[in-house]
Amino acid sequence: MEFSIETGTEVLRGTPDALRGLLSRLSDGWLDGDEGPGTWSPSMVIGHLTHIEESDWNDRTRVILEHGTDRPFDPVDREAGFTRFKGWTIGELLDRFAAVRASNLEELDDLVSTGDLDRRGLHPSFGEVTLAQLLATWVVHDLNHTGQIVKAMSKQYREAIGPWREFLPIVDAP
Repeated sequence: MEFSIETGTEVLRGTPDALRGLLSRLSDGWLDGDEGPGTWSPSMVIGHLTHIEESDWNDRTRVILEHGTDRPFDPVDREAGFTRFKGWTIGELLDRFAAVRASNLEELDDLVSTGDLDRRGLHPSFGEVTLAQLLATWVVHDLNHTGQIVKAMSKQYREAIGPWREFLPIVDAP
């Protein structure tokens, strides 16, 4: 599928509700369970998504539109949301994520037109990237972290499923 703002924002608009539906009524065992050392729990993922929503996508979009490849993107601390949102309830996190996402999509609609998608920016690690690639990455970032949440949750019952484990590869996925 080729990226378009219309199809991309379909996913971006739906992510807050999907995450709220998945996580909002769960106990701490589900929200704080991870896949092992060095992995993230669902609560950590929501903190990350919220921090990145506040500091990445539209900021980098503006850099591309205003500076092109003359100014590289600022680096992003992918773990800063762990500290920033420490102590927040899942409801508070989901509310914050939803509010910032709605604001960002409204701003994106004002910032970008289809004719801008080929404009280029400078990523500090990857070099030149297009606005379309950045925005497509935003969509896949949501999907990736939604999958990460589902995988971490599934692994909480890795042993409890007994012999059905053979048919549920998510519990053994790296």
